[in-house]
Amino acid sequence: MDKKSDNKTKDLLIEAVEGAKAHNRQLQSKREQQAWKETNIPCTLFDAISRLTKNDMDQIRKSLRIKNASSLNKSKLAAELVNQIPSLFEDTIYTFDQERYELVRQIIKNEGYISDPNLSFSKIEVLKEYSILFPGKYRNENVLFMPMELMHTFSQVDGFELQKIVRRNTEWTRLIHGLLYYYGIMDSGKMLDKIQQLTGAEVNPIEYFNMLFLTIEYYGQAQYSAYGIHDHRVFDPEHLIEEHNMRSSISNYRFTKKQLVKAGEPNYIEKTPAMNSLLRFISKHFDLTNEESDKIAMQFINMINMDAQPIMMLQYLQSQLEFPSFEFVQEVTDKIMDLHNNTRMWVLKGHTPRELSQVEKKHLNPLPSAPFATNQTNSKVVDIRNHTKTGRNNPCPCGSGKKYKKCCMK
Repeated sequence: MDKKSDNKTKDLLIEAVEGAKAHNRQLQSKREQQAWKETNIPCTLFDAISRLTKNDMDQIRKSLRIKNASSLNKSKLAAELVNQIPSLFEDTIYTFDQERYELVRQIIKNEGYISDPNLSFSKIEVLKEYSILFPGKYRNENVLFMPMELMHTFSQVDGFELQKIVRRNTEWTRLIHGLLYYYGIMDSGKMLDKIQQLTGAEVNPIEYFNMLFLTIEYYGQAQYSAYGIHDHRVFDPEHLIEEHNMRSSISNYRFTKKQLVKAGEPNYIEKTPAMNSLLRFISKHFDLTNEESDKIAMQFINMINMDAQPIMMLQYLQSQLEFPSFEFVQEVTDKIMDLHNNTRMWVLKGHTPRELSQVEKKHLNPLPSAPFATNQTNSKVVDIRNHTKTGRNNPCPCGSGKKYKKCCMK
């Protein structure tokens, strides 16, 4: 295939992906509109289930693993769900972390509902799919509500023992997300072993995996694949596993429990000295909000973990900011290089390129005559030799797959 045909094929693929994304956004919008139906409060479980679509009921059936119900029509399936959900709900309660526990307690305290829930719609859908809470409209407001039978079950179970389990689940959740933040992907069995090691307590596999299934769906920070559990930002888990296997002589970097719990917080950004130095330098020249600064930091970390070279990071920054001078380019280039070489990478099992370079020196392994050059693939410590501006029709340096003119150039 010649270059022109290859470019045309890429353009068609990009257009197809964009079309699929637009279609998914339309479906998401339609689902949201359908979710906020008028409801009465207090509400029985039968009332809550009966107002759902057959597809919604089927999703609850699948999520709760209710057997021998796939062939039932809507009315019979509704009756079966109403019959089985109360007994299954108690098991679900024991998978709660602090966020879901406090949410349910708040709803019960407020007589069965809360107005304008400050949750993403994806979280609301998961709560509905596991028959925990349901979205609706009450007194012209969007609400999350809980059927009376489920409130009764929760109130009976709530107490010191449940609160202890909720704290444990919260710690497990943070550790899982923290491990994936730094390593990218882990085998589920090895992750369980690591949780036991970090907590110093034996973990019941059934309790652990029940909690894990719902947590992954609720937060969306992790995903399953045939290769293990991986961070949601990992584009190609198979490739990442191959990178790990290529470095069989390197052990995973040993993080402390405190480091992992911190990294497991939602939207965590590791502000290393190199990152802070770069952000301070940029802030001297541009009036950035904290949100804009964090966006740049997160994008840089993502690009590094996606194996983008520093030149692409420089191009991304140029797509966001208008560089004032050549001197600025020189200094920001040095700081981007320092950031790249001192950022923990998935492919390096949580190590930084600089750390592995120091290991090579310690063991007297020969280094290239030009250390930190772009062809040094083992440690991935790199240098930038020159800078070229991204063309309008070139792939966007942010890694989206779109053309630059259709992405960050806007």
